[in-house]
This record gives sequence, C-alpha cells and structure tokens, in this order.
Amino acid sequence: MKKILCVLLLATGFFLSSSAQNAKFALSTNTLDWANYGTANLELGVGVAQHLSLHAGVKYNPWEFTAKDLGIPVRNNQTTGFVGARWWPWYVLSGWWVGAKVQYMDYEKTGLWRPALETGMKVGGGLSFGYTLMVHKNINIEFGAGVWGGSQLRYDLYCCTNCMEVRSTGKRGFFGLDDASVSLMFVF
Repeated sequence: MKKILCVLLLATGFFLSSSAQNAKFALSTNTLDWANYGTANLELGVGVAQHLSLHAGVKYNPWEFTAKDLGIPVRNNQTTGFVGARWWPWYVLSGWWVGAKVQYMDYEKTGLWRPALETGMKVGGGLSFGYTLMVHKNINIEFGAGVWGGSQLRYDLYCCTNCMEVRSTGKRGFFGLDDASVSLMFVF
C-alpha cells in the first residue's frame, strides 16, 4: 500500500507536467534528511508557468542502529509521500518561493533521549518557504523550512522497544515542524 501511494504521488507530478510547454524539470535530494539516520529522499519539480511549479516527492528510511554503550535501538523509520505547488515571485526554480502540499507519513521512531517507541500514520497539509540559489545553469542549492498539520490516523506509544507495553494509543490531531532542508537540485 505504501509503495503504491508513493508511485501514485510521483506519477501525479509527471501527468500534471505533461501539458506544460518548455517546462523546466528539477530533481533534488535533501542532505539534512540523509543526515537523519540515512533517510533516502527524492523530489521531482516541474515549472508549469513563470511563477508556478508542481512538486512530488518521497522519503524512505528502513534502518535501525544500536547505541553500543547503552544497547538502545535508535531509528527514525518512515515512508512518506507528498504532492504540492510552489509560487516563485521572480522565476520558477530560482530565488524565493512559498509552497503548499498534502502529505502522507507512516512512521516508527525511537531515540537515545527517549527509549520509548512511537508508531503511527499521519495525513495532512503543510506550508513552507525558502530560497533557491542558482550555482550553475543546471545545479541549484535550496534552503527551506516548513510546518504541517492534520490528522494522526493511528498513534501508539510504547514504554520501551522490548516490552511493547502500550502507554498511549488512539487518533489525534497534530501540528509541527516538517521540513528543514538544504537540498542539492539538478535542473534540466
């Protein structure tokens, strides 16, 4: 189900962009996500007008690490997919931008400071802003930040990763920081 959703999100971006004449395409990856326990990520953007671009992306992290001294498993597993649009005051894929998106996330996380295990599924919308610096005609560096909120369709918090004793469970709303990005972007 998760893989199908991710493929559909990327396909949506391709189909929406097929009607654009002389469209600029961009493929980017967020270096900060890679630094976050090796979260693989990829985003496709397409300029559909001078001031508008459409974006679709995925994030995936299946890894688990163990803190040697403490013996605690550390992970930030996720399968995330999103589609959205950005408005550029000057030209598409360079300079300042403001964006909006819808996003799905299925996750499982724990950490050194909190050995409890949290799992869940979120669906919602987000707003972001940033600046894209043109380094070369085909290479950009993008800086951005954003928030998102919505409904947490499933939420389970366990006391620890070994005992699996449920501390909290249910559905609830959420709001928080979503993206902090320093992305490498290839424009073609």
